[in-house]
Amino acid sequence: MQEPHVDTSLSKPILPSASYAQSIEQENNSTDLDKGFHSYIVVLNEKSGSADCPTLQGFIEERAKELNKTVHFIHLKKGMDLETELKDAAELVDAEVYVGAGGDGTLAAVAGSARLHNKVFAGIPCGTANVFAKEHNIPKDAKAAAELALTSTQVSPVDILDVEGRTFLCHISIGTYSWITVHTNHELKRKYGRIAYMFNAIKLMMKERIFRFDITIDGKKIQRKASTIMVTNAGSMGMTMMRWGENIATDDGIAEICIFKARTFGHYFT
Repeated sequence: MQEPHVDTSLSKPILPSASYAQSIEQENNSTDLDKGFHSYIVVLNEKSGSADCPTLQGFIEERAKELNKTVHFIHLKKGMDLETELKDAAELVDAEVYVGAGGDGTLAAVAGSARLHNKVFAGIPCGTANVFAKEHNIPKDAKAAAELALTSTQVSPVDILDVEGRTFLCHISIGTYSWITVHTNHELKRKYGRIAYMFNAIKLMMKERIFRFDITIDGKKIQRKASTIMVTNAGSMGMTMMRWGENIATDDGIAEICIFKARTFGHYFT
C-alpha cells in the first residue's frame, strides 16, 4: 500500500502556565482565596454529548441566588465569536470567572478566552469523553461540577497546548484518531455516547492506513511511519480506562508526543 506523506511541525508547542486563575501568583501548585469569587459567566453548549442545558442553567441560577453571586449565561451557537461575546459580557458584569459547560472542545474554547482576558477558568463536563474533567477530578455529574465551580476558592495552574493562538486543553492529533473524532456525528454522540466513537473506530481499524510524517521536535527533525501522532497534555483516553501514558501530567510544562504504528485491526490490540 502506498504511504501518504504528511509534513507536520510539532516544534515545541507553547506551554505557558495558563491556569484556572492565570492572574493569581503561581508560587505554589494551588492557592486558596479567602473571599472567593462573586461574578461568573457560564457558556452553555446544548449540542454537547450529554448536555441538559435548561436543567443545568436552572440549578446554577438557584445556587447563585442562594450564594449571593452573579451569573451571566451565554448559549453557544454556530458561527458565534465566543471571544468577543465573553469580552463584552465580562465588561458588563465585571466577571471574574469563565465557566465552560460542554465537551472538551467547548471547555478549551472558553479556557482560551479566559487565558486572553486574564480570568479564572472552570469546567462543567457535559460532553462524551470529558478528558479534562477526568484529569482534574472534576465531578462527572454536571450539577456537582457546577456546585464546585460556584463554591471552590482553590485555583491551580494547568498547562495548555497553543497552536497558532488556539488553545487546546488535552491533546492534538493527526491521523486515524483525528479521522474518528471528525467523522463521528454529533447526534450519534448525544444518542449513543462513547459507542458512537467505537463504531467509527472499528470501521477504520478494518482498513490498513499508514502515513509518513516529517516531524520537528524542539528543533530536531525526524521522520516516522505511523497511523496516528498525538501531542498530548492529558493521560486519559477519555472513552476507556486506558491512558496514553502513566507519567503524563497537565501541570509539568511538558507535552508528550505519542506515535502509533498500528496497521491492521489486530495491531490495535497487541
